[in-house]
Amino acid sequence: MTEPYRILIVEDEPLERRALEMTLASLVTEEPLEVRSVATAPDFESLAESWLPDVVLLDIRIPGGDGLTSLRALRGRGFSSHVVVLTAFDVFQYAQKAMGLGVTSFLVKPVSEGTFTETLQKVFQGVAEKRNHKAQFDEIRDFVERNRGAFAMGIIQDLLREKGVEASVVGIMASLGLPPARPCYLFGVVCLAEEEDRKGEQIFLWEAFERTLGPEVIVVPWRRSSALLFIPSGEAIAEPDFVASRLLGIISSRGFEANIVYGGRIRRLEELAPAVTQVEEGLEESLLSGTGRIVMRDVVSDEGVADPSPVLAQPGLLASQAQIVEGFSYGQPEQITRGSRALADVLNKIAFQDVELAKMLVLGLMGQICQVLLSLKCDSGSVRAWTRRQLLNLLAPNTPVGLNRIFSQALDQAWSVRGSASDTGSMIIEQSLAYIREHYEEVTLESVAEAVHVSPSYLSRLFRKVLKRRFVDEVKAIRIERAKSLLAQGHSVRDVAISVGYGNIAYFSTLFRQMTGRSPSEYRRDQE
Repeated sequence: MTEPYRILIVEDEPLERRALEMTLASLVTEEPLEVRSVATAPDFESLAESWLPDVVLLDIRIPGGDGLTSLRALRGRGFSSHVVVLTAFDVFQYAQKAMGLGVTSFLVKPVSEGTFTETLQKVFQGVAEKRNHKAQFDEIRDFVERNRGAFAMGIIQDLLREKGVEASVVGIMASLGLPPARPCYLFGVVCLAEEEDRKGEQIFLWEAFERTLGPEVIVVPWRRSSALLFIPSGEAIAEPDFVASRLLGIISSRGFEANIVYGGRIRRLEELAPAVTQVEEGLEESLLSGTGRIVMRDVVSDEGVADPSPVLAQPGLLASQAQIVEGFSYGQPEQITRGSRALADVLNKIAFQDVELAKMLVLGLMGQICQVLLSLKCDSGSVRAWTRRQLLNLLAPNTPVGLNRIFSQALDQAWSVRGSASDTGSMIIEQSLAYIREHYEEVTLESVAEAVHVSPSYLSRLFRKVLKRRFVDEVKAIRIERAKSLLAQGHSVRDVAISVGYGNIAYFSTLFRQMTGRSPSEYRRDQE
């Protein structure tokens, strides 16, 4: 049965109240009516909040206050029902106040039965539309709730394609319980089956994750037998490696092999795309060394981090310093120029208060630049000379103008020193490729970075810059080329897969087909 229209009469005169009740009883409507009456302002507020009527017939002058004051208080607490005001006093003054409170209609006593009935019919139509909108909203909300992973996947894919983020997207993310409305911890899972015909069973694993970790967890099916897991940061997850171990346990108990990558805590929507990209690449790289691995991907803990000092909180300070360091790392003078201009403005403000503190900030930046120059294998003598010169130069200035001049000169001289690194990036890449070709069966990003004396993150970016390819793609290409050679010599698919570093035969076969267009068995047969 359809829910009746709930109507609340707020009228202190018994005869008036009875007349309104009789008129309502005589109305012919599509929906049944349920009517209640109150006579005072406190009763009105109490029943309105507890019963939530669809329509209020409100007399303005009632004992214990007045109707409009009570309505204003209710509106402030979220009361949204239709209101029809009935009054015989100060019509213009009350009408102005009533319209400001979202009153649907304003009727002056005495009201004819025809006018009253016509007004109510219009109000009931509004109630029906409101209910219909609510039903549609609830249906959409339930649909989104049942398909949270699919909705999240679509939004993340749009973010990865660098599409603009509309306000509606932020609203959907909020309804899903995802950033920015709700910070989440991000995990990536790659799951492999040894047999081809078991790949379809992976969807049951994603359902098992939700059952085990709770209904707040969102599992997003992702590419190449993988999934992304978003766990609200309000959940008990003090030890991410413990959660990762539970995930591995669920997977192994069902006879699958997997790796887990923890991508950290996501607070803002802008962090989502780069974090997902980092986790996705981490999953692929993890397979280079087999399965059963848990990888903590550049995680920064929130605990124990002190609030920034007033100096470090200066707008643009850390960002401009990072821009300068990146400019030196990647050989981008325009980036150094932009960063130095922004930093000069910040240093001026600091130096006017404490020039010695500003000097220390410049000295810290010089130390970072020195590290970059050494990592680029610039001439060590030139780097040492530049460093000594900056230490001496920073002793002299006692004014913001003098400090800025020294700062500008230091950057110009550092850029000249950087020129002694002749195509260092290409040299590092060549050394990395040689190492990969020699150790392809057990290579990792970390092991290659250690071999060529740079950080893993720098090496990863360098591959993209110099080769326009990811590190993991280069390793896979080298492994598959070696696999083709071994298959042509007649070795079995299993032996070849293990020989080139892939213990999971099904994954090796899938990868081989993706990169060559043929299965390993077909390729070996064609070579006979």
